[in-house]
Amino acid sequence: MRTYNLFRRQNEEDLYCAVPVDVAVPSFLTDETWEWAQSLDVRQLSAFDEEAAEISANTNGFYLFHSAD
Repeated sequence: MRTYNLFRRQNEEDLYCAVPVDVAVPSFLTDETWEWAQSLDVRQLSAFDEEAAEISANTNGFYLFHSAD
């Protein structure tokens, strides 16, 4: 499994952006609207689809997802 840095949208705590550790953080992840989330085992988050994350990260450099945890 790939390792990701997780960012959480400040006013929508259940919206996350996962960025592979070996990829530059996208410019839309600013301090004004996003915060680095604590280190988490992404497999424990609901709605984290490893296959979708891999495809999205390879295509876009990040994976956006909603988690109810």
